[in-house]
Amino acid sequence: MTTAESQIALATPTRQRPDLESSNSSFDKRSIASSVDKRDGPHAERLKVVKSAGVVRMEAIARAGDSKSGKYTLALIAVACYAMYWIYCQERSTTSSFSVWATSSFQQHSSGISMLGIATLIISSVCLPFLAKFADIFSRPWVWVFSLVAYMVGFAIIMKSPNLAAYIVGNVCVSIGGAGLSFLTSVLCADLVPLKYRGLSQGLLSTPYLATVWYTSYIVEALSTTNDWRWGYGMYLIIMPSVMVPAIVALFFLERRAHRQGLINIAAAQRGLEEDDVTRVEIAPKQPFWTVCVNVFHELDTVGLILLGFGWSLLLLPFSLSAYADHGYKNRSLIAMFAVGGVCLIGYGFWEAYGAKFPSAPRRILNWTVISAVVIDFVYLLAGYMQLAYLSSYVYIVTDLSPTHWNYYNNVLTMGLCSFGVVAGVIQRWTHRYKALQIFGIIVKIIGFGLLVDKNGVHDIGRLVMSQLLTGMGGAFSVVGSQVGSQASVPHQDVALVIALLSLWSNIGGSIGNAIAAQVWNSQMPSNLRKFLPASVSDAQVAEFFSSITLIRAYDYDSDVRQGAIKAYETTVYPLWAAALGLSFISLIAACFQSNYFLGDTQNAYDHQDTAGHEKVEEDGVPEKPASGWRRVVRFWDL
Repeated sequence: MTTAESQIALATPTRQRPDLESSNSSFDKRSIASSVDKRDGPHAERLKVVKSAGVVRMEAIARAGDSKSGKYTLALIAVACYAMYWIYCQERSTTSSFSVWATSSFQQHSSGISMLGIATLIISSVCLPFLAKFADIFSRPWVWVFSLVAYMVGFAIIMKSPNLAAYIVGNVCVSIGGAGLSFLTSVLCADLVPLKYRGLSQGLLSTPYLATVWYTSYIVEALSTTNDWRWGYGMYLIIMPSVMVPAIVALFFLERRAHRQGLINIAAAQRGLEEDDVTRVEIAPKQPFWTVCVNVFHELDTVGLILLGFGWSLLLLPFSLSAYADHGYKNRSLIAMFAVGGVCLIGYGFWEAYGAKFPSAPRRILNWTVISAVVIDFVYLLAGYMQLAYLSSYVYIVTDLSPTHWNYYNNVLTMGLCSFGVVAGVIQRWTHRYKALQIFGIIVKIIGFGLLVDKNGVHDIGRLVMSQLLTGMGGAFSVVGSQVGSQASVPHQDVALVIALLSLWSNIGGSIGNAIAAQVWNSQMPSNLRKFLPASVSDAQVAEFFSSITLIRAYDYDSDVRQGAIKAYETTVYPLWAAALGLSFISLIAACFQSNYFLGDTQNAYDHQDTAGHEKVEEDGVPEKPASGWRRVVRFWDL
């Protein structure tokens, strides 16, 4: 079956499904159904998709950008977005280091790091489909408003957190705010940037990391004593609003101006006149407020996403708590968490199949490209977090780097991802393809993982840095390929949901990797510390060393205690890093089954419409028929 045929087969309903009904389910006065492509060929008989208010408004903004004043306004929004993302990158560069000291200050470093990673990844990723639906139903800028509120609440809680639980709650709020900011920025790129520049725009957004890596190290070092880490979070209570509000106001202004000028109405009218036989412009009747709330509740798939979030959280958190719970995994509370988490995930499957009016993963978007992209990124973060969960702690103990240089090392991976993300975008613009580059990137990433796999441990700082640099380079080529490919494979209406789902399942993979790392660490590290530390170290001291790496770091590098701890760290991380290397080959196999769409002037490769919603003639270089079967694997430059 060809790529296009498989998309049609997956999208064609066997029964009338609520997620494909007409605008009776819409909550905006205007809902525009895109046309069914009746041409012969690989792109024939595309499924009719109802465009929501948020998508229609962004297409109107794209039309407004054709004028001189509109271009200036769009440029202003781009600058505001870049400034906002710069501060987001700065926050991520600093707080990742603060978390080590924060959890140690609560005397729960080992479990705290894992619980923090699992909780923030699960909650921030599960909220993305909510935000995607919210952005489609209402408007894009409202997502930024929600993100700003989450940021403010989270930073305030962290500053005053009396214990680890409050600290994690605050970080969850902050991670939701960061997820919303990053997510909507990606959606705006997908809304307004054609495919040939899509990868480049995504890469450019992350370039602030190339600067923040250097100066944030001094911020981290200045706040590395006692409880000064709290001010590292608190300063963003002032910084975040000052950079986010201008971007929010600018986007609201352009959207309002487009509405005042009638561009949204004109867009609907033009589409209705030009494609009257296949396009309907419908006006939904005004509904009571309670009815609207119920409809929004269903369209957000609230029940399904709550089951998904609780399921994964309850299933994964016990791996972090087991070392501190009475009787370990035999603890009744942990058993209950496993049981309830499993029931929630099973319930999620049944709900999505039989109960959800608007499934969080509607069948029409589940084509080969989206599925393979999800597998690639899921395994990428699964293996990545198995390696990264305690890599920073490992380097902190086995090397004698200063806090500044240690923070430099913590950001090497980020620097590689961001710098080579731009390179990936340039190559995609030149070749108009992405599949071969993605496969090459995964191979490079596997080499980077392999550099850390050594039974005797890795002490050489050059090898440690090279490993992270290669992993970042390969990851950039892979991630940009997954993003662009999955966005190209669906109509504009579904692009926000695809971005959200790709992030959701990749972050779930990261949470599973975190949980596996926590299980190995909590079960092996205490016994390894006892085994390799001198007999003069009491069991109580071993427990303290397990809970706080700052106590180990206080010993001289050549001391028996420090060398024993280094050996314990090496022995504990080796099976994790070896398993991560083996899992990475799954991504390589999945990448071979990616479709290799032509990246041209369209918003997507599904219906070949541009960012303003106009039909585009197929670009030169698009093959007549997509490859099928094993040709998909070996012919990288064909569909």
